[in-house]
Amino acid sequence: MTLPTGGGASISLLDELPTQTPEPPALAAYGPNGAHWPARTPAVDAAFDWVVDVDPTWAAIAAAITTATTQHPNGKVKIRVKPGVLPTGAGAGSSSKAAIENVGAAGRPWRILVTPRDGWGTVTGAGGYAIRGVKGVSFVGLDLIDSAVLVRDSQDVALGWSTFAYLNITANGAAVTGVEFVECVLPNQLDIDNADRMAFRVANGHSINGVTMSGCYVAPAYKPAGSTMHCDTLQVSGGAVSNIAFTDSIFFQSSSQILQFEQTQGVAFTRTAVLGGRRGSGRYPFGADRHVNIGQNSVWGKTTSGVTFADSVVLGSINSRDVIVSSASNTVVSHMPAVAPLQGSYTVDSQYANLETPVPAAWFDANCPMPSRARLAQVWAALAV
Repeated sequence: MTLPTGGGASISLLDELPTQTPEPPALAAYGPNGAHWPARTPAVDAAFDWVVDVDPTWAAIAAAITTATTQHPNGKVKIRVKPGVLPTGAGAGSSSKAAIENVGAAGRPWRILVTPRDGWGTVTGAGGYAIRGVKGVSFVGLDLIDSAVLVRDSQDVALGWSTFAYLNITANGAAVTGVEFVECVLPNQLDIDNADRMAFRVANGHSINGVTMSGCYVAPAYKPAGSTMHCDTLQVSGGAVSNIAFTDSIFFQSSSQILQFEQTQGVAFTRTAVLGGRRGSGRYPFGADRHVNIGQNSVWGKTTSGVTFADSVVLGSINSRDVIVSSASNTVVSHMPAVAPLQGSYTVDSQYANLETPVPAAWFDANCPMPSRARLAQVWAALAV
């Protein structure tokens, strides 16, 4: 079987940036490679109107954002965080006390860039962090590999070139709009009892509109043997969710679904790999105490429409009776869904119809190398300027 390599031009966000943006390395198509950058965010070596160094605390970061908002409302601003560990967070639940909240402003021509002064890996954290009511800010280069982060009730916010254990969005006090996850990496397999790796959730009549994931990598979560709890790679729930786009990203199967959508309108897959069942087990093996009765629920939804696939691969089921696929082009699937796309077609390759057939290691190595710390330091080296 020849799986698609995600070839073609990388996403065009870089075209919007100043010319001093570093040239991206010619690396893998799926996952982080340093070729994606948040929209309307100056490059780290741009000519800034204001640059300030702050201590590694959310209070110091918030104060700098407030100053930038009032004193440089239209300027390019870089807030450089000194090396250190961010104070332990109070949690990343939908009602957790926020680590940073109600800072920034909508409508800025440039997002405020918050980034480590000395490059990725120098600002770390512990516990869970809620980012609430933040506007017009890009947080780039955080090493929160053991932390959960929640973007809550925020607009025009980006997280980029960063590592996490969990990464979530909640709209339960205000609408969430314009959130970008850019080369956000959840690289470690988690053996957990009851949690999704990622979740986009709506409550109290609010909504989520416009979420993009570019160059992201999300490893699986496996629940204990015999557990009846739910465990997805990404769950979208609560209704009133629209316009989600995945580009150059890769998702592995957790114990339940990979991607579960509920009442979601508009989901675009471009150069994205979705590996269902036990096809990714060569990279992420099941422990002796883990639940291994995994199906191949790759793209599952309820009342979800406007789904498109282009230059992608989906090994596993597409629940097309409740997911209306508007179009499909140059996309490999492991078996034909029950309902064909309204326009275009899939390329079916039955070699991987068996959910227990691992994807070859050589394909992983060529198209989505393991995002080790050494590799991330390489592809995100531009932060250390």
